[in-house]
Amino acid sequence: MRAALLVPLLAACAPERDCAQTLWYVDDGSAGEVAVLGDWTGWRPEPLQRFAEGAWTLRLDLPEGDHAYAFEVDGARTLDPYQPLLHTHPVSGEERSLLRVPACDSPALEVVDLEASAAGALSAELTFLRLPGGPRLDPESVTAAVGSAPARVEATPGSGALSVTARDLPPGKHHLTLSAADRGGASTTLDVPFWVEDRPFSWGDGLVYQVMIDRFATAEGGLPPVDPAQAGARQGGTLAGVRAQLDAGYFEALGARVLWLSPVGPNPDGAWPGSDGNHYESYHGYWPIARAGVDERLGTAEELADLVAAAHARGIRVLVDVVPNHVHIEHPWWAQQGDWFQGEGDCVCGAADCGWAEHIESCWFTDYLPDLDWTEPAVAAAVTADLEATARSFDLDGLRVDAVPMMPRAAVRHIAWTAHEALEQGGPTRFFLLGETFTGPGDVGTIRKNLGPHGLDGQFDFPVMWALRGFVAWGTLDAADLEATLRASHAAWAGSGAVMSPFVGNHDVSRFLSEAAGHRTDAPWDDPPPQPTDPTPYDQLVLAQAIALTLPGMPVIWQGDELGLAGATDPDCRRTLPFGADRSELQAATLERIQRIGRARTLDQMLEPNE
Repeated sequence: MRAALLVPLLAACAPERDCAQTLWYVDDGSAGEVAVLGDWTGWRPEPLQRFAEGAWTLRLDLPEGDHAYAFEVDGARTLDPYQPLLHTHPVSGEERSLLRVPACDSPALEVVDLEASAAGALSAELTFLRLPGGPRLDPESVTAAVGSAPARVEATPGSGALSVTARDLPPGKHHLTLSAADRGGASTTLDVPFWVEDRPFSWGDGLVYQVMIDRFATAEGGLPPVDPAQAGARQGGTLAGVRAQLDAGYFEALGARVLWLSPVGPNPDGAWPGSDGNHYESYHGYWPIARAGVDERLGTAEELADLVAAAHARGIRVLVDVVPNHVHIEHPWWAQQGDWFQGEGDCVCGAADCGWAEHIESCWFTDYLPDLDWTEPAVAAAVTADLEATARSFDLDGLRVDAVPMMPRAAVRHIAWTAHEALEQGGPTRFFLLGETFTGPGDVGTIRKNLGPHGLDGQFDFPVMWALRGFVAWGTLDAADLEATLRASHAAWAGSGAVMSPFVGNHDVSRFLSEAAGHRTDAPWDDPPPQPTDPTPYDQLVLAQAIALTLPGMPVIWQGDELGLAGATDPDCRRTLPFGADRSELQAATLERIQRIGRARTLDQMLEPNE
């Protein structure tokens, strides 16, 4: 009799999934009435319950799916500050909070703690959450592995507690895979990434090296210099070329702990007209024509996966550039999903009747790059699913998100939610989102818009880039001006939790070296600047890099800016990278100096205070 009573009591003690949703509203106590309006209320106010001074709550049982809503506080509508997801109304453009209710038809696993020592020992504590009122954990069902090697796991059915240990793991990135089921056969799995390394890595300690794959190298070595008449054509760089330089220690010699690769997905053949009247091939990767995969001209999916794995073994993280704002007209979506796009291409960014400022979230880059409509829920679902699949397929550590201001803030929220929920799985390893918001000098507000706990993890500090050019390259600013810019940037990002990226140049602007040399940089096709023979601009480049590489945050070196590559604006700023004997003496000396600065930064970040 007592044993029969004990079984349901033990089941009742085992933790359950909480499938209900709880809304919260907290203020300074000034609100008199707080209500929620949502699609489940027919947009009529439903009061929240006050449970303490300045604190309100409401528990909801809603069907699986996305639910748009807003709070009404003393009659005024406001967003839910605790809700990471947003929805942009397709007609009014109004932002609304978005509650995502997951399916609750299976048990779940939750990470309580996970630690991996420098010696390769893993210790993890997890909890099995049974279905509400459902059977408890079946200890015989539990399996755990790190990669392909089984891990030791101990299960406590009554509490749902799981303890996992593993030993002798090599340095690098690993995945703990855990499966468990209840006594009724309902199962769940979890895949948690983690690292074994001498020092815990922080993105704020990183140094990023930016690679444009087509202009970098081949497996055999460097590429020939670009013929100015062919500046918009493919030059033949490959993933194998990046791997060869990784194996040779090129990135580590610079102190780089993160690689940022240009987009790897399939792009169209042929040359396409640019707004300047010249023709361009898709060597850069920003014209996607497929949902996933690797462009065969860059290499294979296996080569990309092997490159990432080799980087991980060296303690180097890998970001891949992704393009969630638009596709190319050869992408199947353009023919199959006409309602997923903003117009028919009659509003091209920067045209007389389609200004950037007024139409930045809806204009097309050009008439063959249809702009995705992120107010359409199917777009958000499809794009985020593709990004997740790409990250999983190649075991990426983060994404560089292209053209951030050309999408509504809700798009960034969807990407961030997917990245952190689906790819971190509650573990300690942060999946990093580095966003591009191209701005002019001093425009910190546009960049700040998409930072914060529910947004991007970091962005490029364009105002600092322009200030570095003004101070070091052009002489139009003095040290006080640079300091004022640095202080303004610091104040703008304060409280956001963001890791910002200072830099001296990237693939969209003229080369710092040519600016410092005073050469013409506005005629990339007709009058590209020569490689300077005077050491002065190289010294200026080293000074600018020394400032950028010693600032707080995660600085970025654009390939070529480590040795002094000349170049006008796009596409001339994307010349091939010289290696070995192809470098001038000035370039070789500049590379050595910047390598020392980069390694000093990395070493400083890795040492303990008393070392």
